[in-house]
Amino acid sequence: MRRPPVHLMHSILPLLLAASIPAHADAQSVRGRLLDPDGETGLGSAMIVLEDRNGNEIERALSRGSGLFQLNAPAPGSYRLRAERIGYATTLSDYFNLEAGETLTQNLVAAVEVITLEGLVAGGERKCTVRPEEGLAVTRVWDEARKALSAAAWTQERGYYQYEMMNIMRRLEPEHRRVIDEQRSYNRAYMQAPYVSRPADSLVNGGFARITPRESLYWAPDAEVLLSDAFLDTHCFNLKTDAQDAPGLIGLAFEPVPGRRLPDIGGTLWLDLNTSRLERLDFTYRNLNLPRTILTSGIGGSLEFEALPNGTWIVNRWRIRMPKAGMGTNLISGGGTAVLEEIIVQGGDVIRVHGNEGTVLESDLGGGIAGVVRDTLRAGLPNARVFVVGTGIESFTDAEGKFQLARLDPGVYSVTFSHPYLEPYAYTPEPFEVEVLADTDTPAQVSFTAPRVDRIIRGLCRDVEQPEAAVSVGREVSTNGILVGRVTDSGGNPVPNVMVRILSSQFDVGGPVLRTDRGGVIVSTNDSGYYRACWMPVDSPLDVAVLDPDETDPSDVDAARLLTEEQEVILRPASPLGRLDLRINPM
Repeated sequence: MRRPPVHLMHSILPLLLAASIPAHADAQSVRGRLLDPDGETGLGSAMIVLEDRNGNEIERALSRGSGLFQLNAPAPGSYRLRAERIGYATTLSDYFNLEAGETLTQNLVAAVEVITLEGLVAGGERKCTVRPEEGLAVTRVWDEARKALSAAAWTQERGYYQYEMMNIMRRLEPEHRRVIDEQRSYNRAYMQAPYVSRPADSLVNGGFARITPRESLYWAPDAEVLLSDAFLDTHCFNLKTDAQDAPGLIGLAFEPVPGRRLPDIGGTLWLDLNTSRLERLDFTYRNLNLPRTILTSGIGGSLEFEALPNGTWIVNRWRIRMPKAGMGTNLISGGGTAVLEEIIVQGGDVIRVHGNEGTVLESDLGGGIAGVVRDTLRAGLPNARVFVVGTGIESFTDAEGKFQLARLDPGVYSVTFSHPYLEPYAYTPEPFEVEVLADTDTPAQVSFTAPRVDRIIRGLCRDVEQPEAAVSVGREVSTNGILVGRVTDSGGNPVPNVMVRILSSQFDVGGPVLRTDRGGVIVSTNDSGYYRACWMPVDSPLDVAVLDPDETDPSDVDAARLLTEEQEVILRPASPLGRLDLRINPM
C-alpha cells in the first residue's frame, strides 16, 4: 500500500514575517483596540474582521494581548468591524467611511453576553440541515466551532511558528488491534501548520479517498476544508451527544448530502459544553467501494485542536486509520475472498511550538506504560532496555529499575526488555500484552523479573525444533550444542540483521544422511548484533562465517561470498554452550 500523503509545507521565512511587511503608503486602514466592557482593559485572542456593506469579509486578524489590531482595505468605502470571541456573542461596530490613504482609529467594546451550549437537545432538530439558518440550535454550535476553525485557518495562512513534531506510521493486527510495528520520525521546522490537507475543491470534487488495485490513498480535512463553501454545500449538520465516549461535550455531526456517491467523510466536531471550545473532530470514510468485511475495521481518523496563548489555533494531533486488504478463502464456497490483513495508522503529534516569545506550547506525554524491571534477587535492575516489540519505542530503566514508555495511542502493545547480561545469549524474555486505555492520565502498569542465567540456557532452544541425530563416519553425533556470539564491524559496533553460517563436513544437521559435502544452518543477528544457533553437533569442528547478503544465493550457501574468514569452533559435551564473536573488517 502506498503511503497516503500528509502534507507538511515548510517555510524558511523568519517568524512573524507577515507582520513585518509594511502597508503601502497609499493604502487605507483601520486600527484600534478591543476593550473589555469596563472600557479600559484590552482583550487579546479575538478575531477582528473588516467587512463591507454587503457582508463580504475584506481582511481578518487576531487582536494582540493588549487588544490592539490593524486591518487594511483595498479601496476607500464604507466598512464595519466584527469581533468574535469563543464563548461570547459577536460584537459589531457601526459602519464608517474610509477615505483614500486614511488610517482611521476605531475602538470596540466587547459584548458581555456569554454563549452557552448547555441545554441544547441533540436530535431536537431531526433534519440534517445544509447551511442551517439563524435561530437553530445547530447554528449556535456551528458558530462556535467556526470561530476556532477560522483562527486555525488564519494561523495556517501565515505560518507563524516553528514546530517540533513526531510523525507516526503504525501497523495493527486487525482482530485485537495489537501494535505489530511502529515507525516514528522527528522533525523541527518552520511550517504553515503542523497538518495541511489537500485543497477543498480537490477533495470535494475528487473524493476523500482513492482506491485502485495498485494503491489506496486517504485524506483528512483541515480547517480550511471544513470552512469552505464546497464542503458546506455538500454536507448537512445535526447535533449529537455521547455520554460514554464524549462526556461534557456536544457534537456537531455532519454527513454527505443524500445522493452523493464520491468517497467522502462523515463525522462529528466535539465542543466543550461549558466553554464552547472546539476539542476534536472524529470522522469515518463513506461511499467506499470495499467489501463489508473491510469496512467494519473503523476506517477513519481524528484531528485534535489546540489554542495557543496568543489566540492562534492549530491541529496538534491527527490520525488516519486505513485498511490493508488481502486474499483469503471463503469457508462456505471455497473461493477467494477479501480479508482484512492489517490496519495502517498514519499521523503526527506536535511536541513543542516555538514563537518569538520562546516555547508557546509543550504537549503532555499522552498515554503510556510504566513499571519496573527487577533482577533475580527482586531488586531494581538499572540500564535495562524496555521496548515495544516491532517498533522503535523504548525506554531505559533508572537506578531503581523503573521505566516509562510515553506518547502511546490507545491500543494493545507487546512489551518486553533486554539487558547487557542477557544479550550474549541472544535472549529476549517473552513479551507481555499491555493495553493502553483512552482518556486516562494513569499509565498502564507492567513489571518484569529477569531470569537466572542457568534458566536462560536451559530454555534457549525451547522454541526451535530439534532435528534428528546427525551422523558422522560410523557414529551418531549428539546435537545438543548451542553456539552464540556477536557480529561487529571494524569499529566494534554491532551489526544487526546479517546472516551467520555454521557448517561442518562431518555431519548433516538436517538428518541422518551421510554427505560428502558440507551441511549446516544459517541464523541472523538481532538488533544488538547477537546470534544464536541451536542443536549444534558437539565434538565436531564447526566452520563459522558471516555471509555477504548481496552475494548470497540461499540455494548454495556453501559457495556464498563471505564478509569474514571462516573460524573453527568445537562444542564440548560437558559444556555445550559455546561463544564465538565475529568481526567484519573492510575488504
